Amino acid sequence: MNASTRRNFFHTTLRHGLAAALAFLPFMVINTAHACAACGCTLSKDWGTQGISTTPGFTADLSYDYINQNQQRYGSGKASASQINSEWLNGNEVEDYTVTRTTTASLNYTSDTWGVSAQLPFVNRSHATYGTFDSTTNNVPTPDQSNAYVSSSDNGIGDIRIIGRYTGFSADKTSGIIGGIKLPTGSTNATFNDGSTLDRSLQIGTGSTDLILGGFVTGNVSEYGWFAQGTVQHAVSTKTINGDDYRPGDAYSVNAGMRYAKFGAKFTPMLQLNYIHRRADSGTGATYDANTGAPLTGGTLAYLAPGALYRVGGGTSVYGFVQLPVYQNVVGLQLSPRYTVTVGVSHSFE
Repeated sequence: MNASTRRNFFHTTLRHGLAAALAFLPFMVINTAHACAACGCTLSKDWGTQGISTTPGFTADLSYDYINQNQQRYGSGKASASQINSEWLNGNEVEDYTVTRTTTASLNYTSDTWGVSAQLPFVNRSHATYGTFDSTTNNVPTPDQSNAYVSSSDNGIGDIRIIGRYTGFSADKTSGIIGGIKLPTGSTNATFNDGSTLDRSLQIGTGSTDLILGGFVTGNVSEYGWFAQGTVQHAVSTKTINGDDYRPGDAYSVNAGMRYAKFGAKFTPMLQLNYIHRRADSGTGATYDANTGAPLTGGTLAYLAPGALYRVGGGTSVYGFVQLPVYQNVVGLQLSPRYTVTVGVSHSFE
């Protein structure tokens, strides 16, 4: 069964290094493998560390992201039983869940006016789908009703990212540009438990080489620090796998936030607003409406992300964020998370 699932557009997974948190700069929401339904895409998150820091030297970071896409959404609302049933009867796939757990190791280097961050993710993803219409029933599908119900589970190294930044354009170095690349190092050969090929958008890797471009600005007002950042991610080349050409849709992200430093030297609460708009995937490996042929991927998501950072001492800090959706508008019927969680530890070498 070549199930073509619809992926919500954000995988992504939000990835951020503490170097950015220490400087109170945003972490980039980059699709790691889309899980558009799998993450990534969604929020997919697949989500990436900027590695921007005001302190020269090396910083090592280890973060963990948890994304459980288990809520059916249609357009800007929660999908009703009738909407799910209609999609299924019209020959479109109905997914059950996608859970993505990503552990990312990052090494950041910062000089006076430039810096670079290398990010190596390890991805664990499980997914299940009811498939398309089962003629034995015309009701909303359940595992017992759909003999097309299949699942998958895979883990391995994801797509590596290398992100650079430059702040030499401003005298106070509070603004700069971002440029980087995502390499197709993640696996693209996972299968369902019945041996059929897993959807391209659910694979650990996208099979594409992507360019990442953007800019940022930061500032302080009294005891508050703030930042704003925008990035664009675009696939410049793709791999054809098993005869399927697949190109992930462009992702446009805007992040803004603030921190409050009056609690003392060790504890810093933070709040971020994360926005991502993902265009539809394309190619023979993408997902399309069974009747109209229109793309069934892409959408717009916005999240509030409260979090905190605690400086343990000796250059080591721990941090955590919870992303809560405040707006979700997806194309067609897609899975989305009710929340995402990120925790991590960072160490600066002086």
